[in-house]
Amino acid sequence: MQSWFHDIADHAESVIGAGEEISLGLAAEITGFARISSGRVRQSGSIEQRHLFIALRKDGREVCSGLMLSGSLEADREQLRATISNLSEMVSQLPRDPHLPRLPEAIRDEHRGDGQIPDPEQVIASLAGEAADLETCGLAITGTIYRAAASSTGLRRWYEAPRTVIDGSMHLRGGGATKWAWAGENWDPISANRRRQQAHSMAEILALPVETPPVGKYRAWLEPAAVEDLFGPVLWSGAFSARAVKTGTSPMASLYDQTQLDPRVVIRDNPGAIGAPAFNASGHTIPAPVELVTSGAGRGQLTSPRTAMELGLEHNGASSAEMPSCLEMGPGTLDPETSHEQVGDGLWLSHVHYTNLAAREGARITGVTRWMALRIKDGRPVAPIGTVRIDDSLIRMLGEGLVDLGSTTEVLPDLSTYRQRSPSGSKLPGILVDDLRVVG
Repeated sequence: MQSWFHDIADHAESVIGAGEEISLGLAAEITGFARISSGRVRQSGSIEQRHLFIALRKDGREVCSGLMLSGSLEADREQLRATISNLSEMVSQLPRDPHLPRLPEAIRDEHRGDGQIPDPEQVIASLAGEAADLETCGLAITGTIYRAAASSTGLRRWYEAPRTVIDGSMHLRGGGATKWAWAGENWDPISANRRRQQAHSMAEILALPVETPPVGKYRAWLEPAAVEDLFGPVLWSGAFSARAVKTGTSPMASLYDQTQLDPRVVIRDNPGAIGAPAFNASGHTIPAPVELVTSGAGRGQLTSPRTAMELGLEHNGASSAEMPSCLEMGPGTLDPETSHEQVGDGLWLSHVHYTNLAAREGARITGVTRWMALRIKDGRPVAPIGTVRIDDSLIRMLGEGLVDLGSTTEVLPDLSTYRQRSPSGSKLPGILVDDLRVVG
């Protein structure tokens, strides 16, 4: 794959015209997958795809295109040549771009993950194995993810890493379900089965009659996946984006002014924490980590090369969306194994579903309970709770409402498979909060 990409990059340089520059970005994968329902494989197959992003520039103008290539050098060269010819005709018709960032420096580097890719049968067995009185469902994926960047300035960057992901759930035949996931570069069946058994062990409580808590405020433990759910709409809305903070549209903009979170809160963008690429789609380096919140106060921001050009800032390799490639939050002191006891009387949530911004000011999030949502009394789970809506400020939950953070963090991969797999994700602890607001 790498030699093919370098050949494509060299060919692209050879066909551009006088005064033109070109940059290429590759997102590729070789993936095997299986979809499981009711404990049986319903669909299986493999995917090999190579998506190439092309940007041609001349005299302060830039035009972009994308190609899905085959891996056959002869066919790919011809398709690339035709595309570059079309872009060359178009670029002179565009107005000058006053904020066009410079191409990255001529860096040459490569990263290869050395983890073990399992046989597909091993991954399928971990997901589709027998589970008494439960039906197992989900998606098992294994294979290699590739990212690369090149430019006519001499840039050549390469990333490849094996990645296995299990995204599973177990459903009681009478209703209720537990969810579990495992991801890593190096397949570890013992660790994966441990996650599965943890999900299985929660099924007993789900079989009890549902108790729906009334509207009110509750002490609550939110598992790392639930914390990620709450962050989702805030990050989509530019939580730590330099552009969004500057324009006042970031839900977390107040952290860079007067508002502070609990001083125990530390948030950073740290691709290395999950083995994600250390460069963006254009090849600009992502310095790791980028400290976003330190001791509860806003510090750094995610600044793309374009935003840097427009606002007179230094960029830190952020994507055009200025979202973290790995949102990492530092741990606290609370042992997650004691989360039921620490809640005492309240709620225990594994996920928050359908999250969205209820209000940009204060980063107020709304969402509904799903999967493992438990009513806790006297320090022990007594019933699953029905679907209720949460509506609360993430700034409040990580500020005055924060009791403690979990003492361990969990790697949460980006499970999206829309168009292609992603090497991004999060590394987060669970959190214990007071007065989580249930609105119905």
